[in-house]
Amino acid sequence: MSEIIVRIPDGIEKYLTPALRKRIELEAIKEIEERIRKASRFIELTEKSELSEEDAEKLAEKLKRDLAKRYGVV
Repeated sequence: MSEIIVRIPDGIEKYLTPALRKRIELEAIKEIEERIRKASRFIELTEKSELSEEDAEKLAEKLKRDLAKRYGVV
């Protein structure tokens, strides 16, 4: 099992109460668990994918272009 360490800057740490420190810890754990669930779901879906490598590359290029347009890069 992996270990995750959250470092809090010294300047902020002195202001944290035990309750606030625990809240930050719980929120970090919740966020990490959610991202792991999403990654697991993504892996599960892609393992079942029937896209050819060529089709996947075309789709990736289209997504890149669409994102670039969305954020005003092109």
